[in-house]
Amino acid sequence: MMEELKKRLLDLLGEEGFRTEESMAKHTTFRTGGPADLFLMPQNRTELKESIALLREYNVPYLVIGNGSNLLVGDGGIRGAVIQLYQRMQNISVEGTEMTLDCGALLSAAAAQAADASLEGLAFASGIPGTFGGAVVMNAGAYGGEMKDIVESVTLVKNDGSETISINAADLDL
Repeated sequence: MMEELKKRLLDLLGEEGFRTEESMAKHTTFRTGGPADLFLMPQNRTELKESIALLREYNVPYLVIGNGSNLLVGDGGIRGAVIQLYQRMQNISVEGTEMTLDCGALLSAAAAQAADASLEGLAFASGIPGTFGGAVVMNAGAYGGEMKDIVESVTLVKNDGSETISINAADLDL
């Protein structure tokens, strides 16, 4: 059954997006950690949704990470799957006064792009390690600014991979 899942994930994500027995030391800022049984790097929401749905279908537990900032993994590694959003989901676009970011976009890159576009409000994030998705989850902040001050809405993939939903920032309880 596990071999069937591996084949389906490989078909979905390609060789660039799927690995087995991947050392987590390669994916944490502290450079620690044994292997993850399955390591997935989706490149868009569709691949993310389908990956989660497959993992749920096969009852494989999963952990979602950004770029591994401040993440400690033991030498025993992670049983199940790790879904890393940083490697291939880091698009940032600017239209007028709005930015749209993938969850894996680095905050430092987003702050730099905002500055290049003469947008205000994201300068506080330039020195915060990590990704936009993680920053929203923890309401990251520094120097008097917080994610709750700049985020208008987020689009989430449900835990079962069945659908995406958009939520206004006011409803996130940041």
